[in-house]
Amino acid sequence: MHAPMPLPLPLPLPVTSLLPVTLPIATPAPVPETSPWPVHRVAGARFSQRCFSLLALPREAWKNQGGWTRTVASAQGADGQTDWRVSVADITAAGPFSVFEGLDRQAVMLQGARLRLRAEPPEPPEPPNPSEPDIHFNGAGSRAAFAGERRLVCDAPTEPTALWNVMHRRGRVRAEVSVHNDTVLHLPPARHLFIYVMSGEVELALPHCRTQGLSAGQGLHLQHTPAQALLAPCRVGSWVVVTAIAEEKNPL
Repeated sequence: MHAPMPLPLPLPLPVTSLLPVTLPIATPAPVPETSPWPVHRVAGARFSQRCFSLLALPREAWKNQGGWTRTVASAQGADGQTDWRVSVADITAAGPFSVFEGLDRQAVMLQGARLRLRAEPPEPPEPPNPSEPDIHFNGAGSRAAFAGERRLVCDAPTEPTALWNVMHRRGRVRAEVSVHNDTVLHLPPARHLFIYVMSGEVELALPHCRTQGLSAGQGLHLQHTPAQALLAPCRVGSWVVVTAIAEEKNPL
């Protein structure tokens, strides 16, 4: 196979603007040697970034002990409750999904073929609720959104399956999850921004910084994303999941 070549700018590809960008940034500051992850900060600004590899993240048991998850990042409010969490769930067998009161959930299939989440049968004599339809994933890139209070049961997947899972406190935190392929993106200056490469390779360009490449299975957690940040594919077939998180009262 030929090594992928970085795409020059401007590119003859569709450009998606997630949000207008208008803020400048300064030059990078040194990274503390004690950082457990590759972290880069900007002098005189709040911007920082953390690189991660999905397979390097430790596995944790689900809340209901019915599966495994890898936490990418999370935050708690002053009351000690989860404000938001970004993770990847590994699904290999049928079983119930954990219930999370007060949280909204969004999920993207990263790996797998077909997967159905159906409403857990109610205890007799309570009748089924027809207003809660089944949730279907139909291959990598398919997505769904649902309330964390829903009692769902996962059918046995036809092959090992992984879901990009975003949870956020209703009324307190907002999250926007999107999937893009072979597209140049203007990244929004969000409080927290996550990029995960599902397939192919991409390059991130930040003002006054060297471009950096990411390949399948790798990601970035950006905090206070600077304006004029661009994400570009390096070859055809590059798919990414982008997740922006902010407090409900603040814009993404």
